[in-house]
Amino acid sequence: MSSVKRKCFTIEEKSAILHRLEAGESNATLAKEFGVSHSTISTIKKSKDKIEPLFNAKVLKCKRVRTSTYEQVDKALLQWFKLQRDRGIPVNGPLLQEKANFFARQLDIQDFKCSMSWINRFKVRHNIVSGKIAGESLSVQQSDVIDWLEKVWPTLRAQFKDNEIFNADETGLFYKLTPDKTLKFKGEKCKGGKLSKERITVMVAANMSGTVKKKLLVIGKSQRPRCFKNVRHLPVDYESNRRAWMTAEIFTKWVRAWDRELTKKNKKILLLVDNCPAHPHIADLKRITLVFLPPNTTSVLQPMDQGIIRALKAHFRKNLVLKMIQLLDGCGSCSVEYPKMNVLDAILMIQDAWTQLKQGTIFNCFKHAGFVRSECNTVVTSNTEDFNEEDDVPLSVWARAIDKHQLTITNEDFEQFTCVDDAVATCEEPCDENIVENIIASDANSQESDGDDDEPEEVHPTLSVSDALKAAETLNVFVQTNFDDDIMKTMMSRIHNAVRSSYYRTKVCQKQTQITD
Repeated sequence: MSSVKRKCFTIEEKSAILHRLEAGESNATLAKEFGVSHSTISTIKKSKDKIEPLFNAKVLKCKRVRTSTYEQVDKALLQWFKLQRDRGIPVNGPLLQEKANFFARQLDIQDFKCSMSWINRFKVRHNIVSGKIAGESLSVQQSDVIDWLEKVWPTLRAQFKDNEIFNADETGLFYKLTPDKTLKFKGEKCKGGKLSKERITVMVAANMSGTVKKKLLVIGKSQRPRCFKNVRHLPVDYESNRRAWMTAEIFTKWVRAWDRELTKKNKKILLLVDNCPAHPHIADLKRITLVFLPPNTTSVLQPMDQGIIRALKAHFRKNLVLKMIQLLDGCGSCSVEYPKMNVLDAILMIQDAWTQLKQGTIFNCFKHAGFVRSECNTVVTSNTEDFNEEDDVPLSVWARAIDKHQLTITNEDFEQFTCVDDAVATCEEPCDENIVENIIASDANSQESDGDDDEPEEVHPTLSVSDALKAAETLNVFVQTNFDDDIMKTMMSRIHNAVRSSYYRTKVCQKQTQITD
């Protein structure tokens, strides 16, 4: 018999073990420290996808989490409960019981009748403590922008350096939209239907000095788009739901993952966000100080809305138009179809736009919002100049290219094209009907096949290493013989060498080993 004792870990302990494994500690070291077998640690590692959501939901002390027989009612009631907590509304057992019966009727579950014992088990499953329900209230926030900047902001800023102060915000993006369709979409609200199937939501975050641009978070409609089939790594974080909207669950997961990353690096940050329904209060953060901006001040106080998101979209849509011009040049006429965009194309293009965004643009937007005091008290009124200065292909050049192909796109059309989806909703206003609809949609999404059933997307072919090497050699020759930029030449040489090394490593692995070897 084995001398190793059987031990049950809580969710909190399992999460701590996962963090240590991710930090590089070995399975053997942890097994010896906790007095368990190697297989126990391995099982915890394999269950990461189940443990992290429970930890994020603050289910910390449970050792065995039993799911509810009526899972849809359980999910709906939990969403409603969290919404009331964020609003500061006290909730007791009988109210939970009444609401559970309401959701069961809405979900057409006939054999459910909520008892207090079911509510007690619900509380245990989700680590709900009665004392916290009635005793906690929302913090009072200043509603006046000037008041907040003069009284609240100086205290916050004194605790952090400029490169430790971040702002994050979501924006909707109609990634399939071409300039000739802009007027059709202008001013429309994205609440479902066809529009929602052609949009993504992008979470953008950067620090005040502009030195750090956080990896983008993209939220799409499909859980597993067909265009992801042969893709090993994405340059962004990707989440999904039926509306391609930001939700409290996605936001919490994103913030906690960032908090763990900062814990490993022993860094701290201040994260400023607006107080929309999809941004809940998150407890127990170790390295992130989460601060909510005053209500109804997004258009004035949110740095991302002072020009950063606009510049990002301008780069994205400029790249889309340049792709159109490239297709027109290739066929020699204007009869070619506009590029067919899928989610992967949009991700690669928005990531390229994020890379192009310069430090000065970000800093100026924080300054414009009032977070940076100017010695001469000058106010930046627009960030159009910043975008034009960092633009690698000036507007005048690609406007002439469009004129060459006689496309009826004016400067006014370009302006509308850039900001057409600025007012698109990125999260829903929670209500009982929406909660029920989301539960049903979530279950349908988990059972659906890969990608969208009604709109199949192109699967990107898997490129061979040989093809990649040929392309890298061609591009390297072009850069070395046509550019006078030493940095660009060095970067191109590194890319060429990396692809070549990958090619020969692949050849070695493919070679069959003989007994004489």
